[in-house]
Amino acid sequence: MHSEAFQKEKALITKFGEGNAHLIWVMSIYLDHPDKLTLGSESLTDQSDDKKIDFIRLDRDNRKIVFAQGYYASGAKNIDSAPGNKASDLNTASAWLISGDLNNIPETLRSIISDCRIALENDEIDEIDLLYVHNLPESKNVNNELNTVSSHLEKTLMNRIKINGKEFGISNIEKLYIKLNSPIIIEDDIECSGKIEFTECGPLWKASILSIQGNWLRELFKKYGEDLFSANYRGFLGANKRRKINSAIKTTAEKKSDNFWVFNNGITILTNNLEVINDVNYKLKGISIINGAQTTGVIGSVDVSIDLDKLKVLARIIECSDIDTISEIVKFNNTQNSITTWDKYSNDEQQKRIQKEFNALSHSYSLKRGFNSESLLGIEVVAQPIIALEGFFVEANSGKNDVFENEKLYHIAFFEKKARHILYAYIISKTIDEIRNSLKEKKSTGKIIKIEENQLLLLRNLRFKYFLISVIGKCSDIFLGQNANAEQIAFNSHYSNSSFMSIEQLITELTPLVTIVLSYTSATIDKEFSEYLDQNDILNHTANKVKNLIHTQETVNPTPGLAKLKTILSFS
Repeated sequence: MHSEAFQKEKALITKFGEGNAHLIWVMSIYLDHPDKLTLGSESLTDQSDDKKIDFIRLDRDNRKIVFAQGYYASGAKNIDSAPGNKASDLNTASAWLISGDLNNIPETLRSIISDCRIALENDEIDEIDLLYVHNLPESKNVNNELNTVSSHLEKTLMNRIKINGKEFGISNIEKLYIKLNSPIIIEDDIECSGKIEFTECGPLWKASILSIQGNWLRELFKKYGEDLFSANYRGFLGANKRRKINSAIKTTAEKKSDNFWVFNNGITILTNNLEVINDVNYKLKGISIINGAQTTGVIGSVDVSIDLDKLKVLARIIECSDIDTISEIVKFNNTQNSITTWDKYSNDEQQKRIQKEFNALSHSYSLKRGFNSESLLGIEVVAQPIIALEGFFVEANSGKNDVFENEKLYHIAFFEKKARHILYAYIISKTIDEIRNSLKEKKSTGKIIKIEENQLLLLRNLRFKYFLISVIGKCSDIFLGQNANAEQIAFNSHYSNSSFMSIEQLITELTPLVTIVLSYTSATIDKEFSEYLDQNDILNHTANKVKNLIHTQETVNPTPGLAKLKTILSFS
């Protein structure tokens, strides 16, 4: 099923090649990233000296680092498993990530690895994912290699960080893909026991309240592991001393099991159907724990020599088969997780207004999170470009969750903002991605010149993207030929309508603008970008230099692409 879906990703395969496209496609599902092309542009290393890192991402919103090796066998139907050495390469990758000499790391990787190390030092990371992605069956050999690599990295980091070593072959990718349409990927019949104390019913759901045994929960976790949390926004984070809450849960489970029920909040289980066998025995058709991943994981981690027969856990078992209702149940049972910070705005009047405006322009604007959305334009992908365009590049680089957790930033991003302006900010962001891809392709074919190499080096630093958008915002008066407020600039009504101008065509229209500002900004930066950012008032300093250079250029030899902007842009 998933392989057929991947082969339909023609644009992705054309741009990145089948092997890299497969890695990006799987990672977009795994990370619930709504824009595969941007994800590939930002996170794919795609170079010869990549230190065994094919894909790397610092996910500040979810407090994790993700890096992966990819392998793709074209038409290899008779190959039993992927090569194990690619899994062991992750050991080399993790060594470079944690302690490799930065001077020996390629410039194109240096900034992201440096950022990862700083995040680790500042206690901003909870998990590191080591992933091996391929299109062949999973194997015990690869699993052993990943376990070895994960254990080694965990010890290197003194067990402070949870390490998730995972093989994504055809079976596990299929599970990921199924999860797109069904949050319950464990479809087995699960026997459960305990007296149902009472039930509650809704239009499309039924909930049963009971106490379940610790031994049952432990065996469940031992058998299914992380698959138990398929509908949960966050899996089990571990129970070491650094995880104080989880460590305390474990201590209670081991030493005060008879008081566990009253000390713990309990868990919520989602199932397709609960079948009553008798007064104390039931059969669950499919299972996912949507609240209580930490409780379940801790109990599952208790040594089997400890009897948990006396340990009881309060459980709420919800039966539901309606996908929209399930989505709402999952969302509202996980409001404590930062990943859902924009969900609370789905009914906000500003968002409803913006969505209507986009509809009038024949654009789809999604208020739902992540990968399942059919629209590229969505609340979570436009927030950072909008605030960056107004000069808030530091806040934009802090992650999209910061925008939705900070009322001031949310107000800046969306209050009274027209859809045409939001589209403009978004297209600037996408144009930068396209230019980055173009420069990467030039480098891979040996056709890149030194000036372009310097630009590519800057573009590989993800903090530079939002800084560049801020510079473009500050330079608005130069390319429009009049005093301009960046928060009001928008595509005119004609160009904003998708029936006249597609997203790809709008990117083409803004390419001259972004190319010129990128060129002059790159020429202005005379040191490593992280050091450059440390200077006082660096945005205004850079923008003033760039404006002077553009003004001189346009006075001597006007650029047709810039002149056209006066006809396609207006004030919202």
